[in-house]
Amino acid sequence: MTYRVGIIGCGRMANTIEDEQIARRKQGTYRGGIVLPYCHAGGYAVVEETEIVVACDIVKEKLQTFCERWNVPRGYTDFRELIEVEQPDILSITTRPEQHAEAMIYGAEHGVKGMYAEKPLCCSLAEADAIRDAFERNKVFLAFGPARRNRAYFQKAREIAESGELGAVKSALGFGGNSIGGHFLDTLLYFLGDPEPVVSIRGTLGELYPDERDTSNMRFVKDTPILSALVEFDNSTTLHAAATGARGEFELVCEGGIIRIQNDGESISVRKRDTDTRAYDPVEVEPVTPFSGTERKIRELVESIKTGVPGASNLRATMLSTEIGFGIYESHLQGGVAVRPPVPNRERWISSW
Repeated sequence: MTYRVGIIGCGRMANTIEDEQIARRKQGTYRGGIVLPYCHAGGYAVVEETEIVVACDIVKEKLQTFCERWNVPRGYTDFRELIEVEQPDILSITTRPEQHAEAMIYGAEHGVKGMYAEKPLCCSLAEADAIRDAFERNKVFLAFGPARRNRAYFQKAREIAESGELGAVKSALGFGGNSIGGHFLDTLLYFLGDPEPVVSIRGTLGELYPDERDTSNMRFVKDTPILSALVEFDNSTTLHAAATGARGEFELVCEGGIIRIQNDGESISVRKRDTDTRAYDPVEVEPVTPFSGTERKIRELVESIKTGVPGASNLRATMLSTEIGFGIYESHLQGGVAVRPPVPNRERWISSW
C-alpha cells in the first residue's frame, strides 16, 4: 500500500533546509551527525510506501516552486480544502508554530492517520492539550520533528543504556538548548526512556522576550535559552540542563558508567567505572552506520499506522517534553521554585521559531 502524503507549509523544513545542508558539505563547513535527506519532502521521496500527492502554502509562488521541485501534482492555499478534498493518509505540518495546532486538530478530525509535525509543537499547553485530545480520540499517530532520537549514535546511546551493562540509568545532562524549541528536551527525555510521571520541574532562563502589548507575562514572541534546569521523575531519574555554551553535547549517566554524544551525533564515547578505584575508563563501542533521521522517522510513522504501535517519536513523549518546556518557564517566572505538573497557566503563549 502507498500512503498519500500532504505537505502543509512549503518552506525551509519541508524543502530548502536540504539546500543549506548540501551547501555546507560542499564548503567543508559541516560537522555533526545529520545524514541526508533532511527535509520532509526528501524523506518521503526515499520511503517507498509514501507519495506526496498534494501541498499547501498561502504564498502561491512558494507553493509552485515546491510542487515543481518534488513533482507534486496538486497545490492548495487553504489547508482545510486540501484535507477535505484530497483526504491524505499522512500530513506533514511544516508551517510556523502559530499555525500548527489548528491544522493538526483539523486533520485529526477529518481522517488523517498520521502526522509528522515540525518542532516546536505549538505555542501553549492549552493547544498541546487540544492536540493530544484530538489525536487520542481519533487514534492518530504522531512523529514529532526533533530528529535526534531517530539518528544512529543517539539510538546507540539508548541501546547501551537499556542493555544494563553500565547499571541503572541515573540522569541525562545537556549543555545548551532552549525550553520550547523541541530538540533539546526531546533528546534528554529519549536518553532517559521518556519517564513519567514528572515529580518536579525547576529552571532559570536567559533574557525573556515578552509581547510589548502584554504586561502579564502570558505572551512571549521568542523562546530563550535555558540557563539551568532540574527535572525529577518518579523513577528517581533526573534531567539536567546547564548553559555551558557547548551545544550539541549530551551525557547519559548510569550507576556504572557515562555515555557521551559528541558534536551533535558525530561520535559517541563510553567510559565504565572501575569498581575498585571509582575511575572511569574508556570502553570500545561497536561501530554504527549513520542513517537519515528524517527517513527513519517517516518509516516509523508508516509502521505505526500499519501496526498500531507508536514509534520512538510519539504523542506521549511529545506531550511530556512540551509540558516540561512550559514548566521551566513557569518555574523561572516564579523565581526558580519547583513546579509540579500539571503546569498551571496553560494559556501562556510562546512563539519559539
